[in-house]
Amino acid sequence: MKTAMRRASLGMSAVVAAAAMAVTFAPAASAEVIVRWFPYTTAGAKACNSAANAAGPEYYCTTIKVGSTKMYALARP
Repeated sequence: MKTAMRRASLGMSAVVAAAAMAVTFAPAASAEVIVRWFPYTTAGAKACNSAANAAGPEYYCTTIKVGSTKMYALARP
């Protein structure tokens, strides 16, 4: 059980690192900055919307795909 959790944790760390690199190396025309990631679930969508409302008018929720994993992301221009 611990090995499976550790493996899942390492896998998610790799996904987050890959997403950060993808945002860093994105073309300059796409000046979107990802602030935080949320799971691609109903609860994740609600949490993302709540975070966007609390953060201010320039923040919004979007979906991103890293590899085959889809996530909600709190972003700003």
